[in-house]
Amino acid sequence: METHFVFTSSKGLIESAEYLLAHTEDNDVLFNSNKYSFILVAAASLESLLNEGIVSWAFQLFPKGDHKRHATAFLSMNLGKKLDTLGFLLSSGKFITDNESNVYQTLISLIKLRNEVAHSKDFYKEADIEYGEVDEDGGRSFQLPYDISKLMDNHPLSLEQNKCQYIVESLKHLEAVLSEEIEHSKTELFKAL
Repeated sequence: METHFVFTSSKGLIESAEYLLAHTEDNDVLFNSNKYSFILVAAASLESLLNEGIVSWAFQLFPKGDHKRHATAFLSMNLGKKLDTLGFLLSSGKFITDNESNVYQTLISLIKLRNEVAHSKDFYKEADIEYGEVDEDGGRSFQLPYDISKLMDNHPLSLEQNKCQYIVESLKHLEAVLSEEIEHSKTELFKAL
């Protein structure tokens, strides 16, 4: 009897993201640099889940000799496009991925964070900073210009803990959809076509 099986890494990656989530709390002064690892592992979880969904779809739909070729055509897409096509593929055209859902928006923001971290292109910024008077400890206060403080507010390390938590929840939701624990009609990730 012929049996088919696949080794996947998504479960272990999601567990790693959960572990890192527990170690990403900021302290009173600094952002926690473990967020870089969290973002990269969470994004690797997403890619693994999307790839598993595409491979499974192709395996179930196409003849044995053809499923790899058809899966590969979709596997070559970027993460956002894979996520966009997932609903249509898995439901045989009955549903599409709902790009307005919270889960979708969270996963797309994860992709953007991953791209910022993995493909960082930080350039020097020029700014005029006015310093305050020297205080009794010898330090000086200063205020960053708006455009510089805005960059810091949008930096991957400024990701809030509750958003990190929702990233993990969204990954688990996607995992449940792919394992058919959540029906296509019951997930906010998909909408009827």
